[in-house]
Amino acid sequence: MGAIECVIDSVRIHEMSKQHTVLLKDTSSERVLPIWIGPEQAHAISTRLYGQRSERPLTHDFVIDAFGKLGVEVDRVVVTGLLPQPTLPEGQGTFLAQVSLHLGGQEVEVDCRPSDAIALAVRCGAHVFVDENVFATASTVPDRPQAS
Repeated sequence: MGAIECVIDSVRIHEMSKQHTVLLKDTSSERVLPIWIGPEQAHAISTRLYGQRSERPLTHDFVIDAFGKLGVEVDRVVVTGLLPQPTLPEGQGTFLAQVSLHLGGQEVEVDCRPSDAIALAVRCGAHVFVDENVFATASTVPDRPQAS
């Protein structure tokens, strides 16, 4: 599987729909992959992305802490697929992801929602990748403000 390395660019609220999105940006181009997420996942990602901490550990903080105490490392997260929805335009649907974990020299792939995978990655500095076919199908180039 070919994959494109991305960075977590931002968490935003879509103006028209008021839905939260996380933008994954290709490290070698201007293209971004918008992934629609829920408000709780937006909060979990954005607090760490923008350097904030909760008073008490959130679920993703707990998981990373537990992994650390058990000797499990999060190596990378990969957006692996896109399930099209018949009511949505091409390039939109339900994204799939996996978290790659290392324990004692063994690698284990765990299926999860992309928003959860990204929330883990932002907490431990894991690399984020998107399958080439998914990126080609669902990524976009952001609009640039026009000069006045």
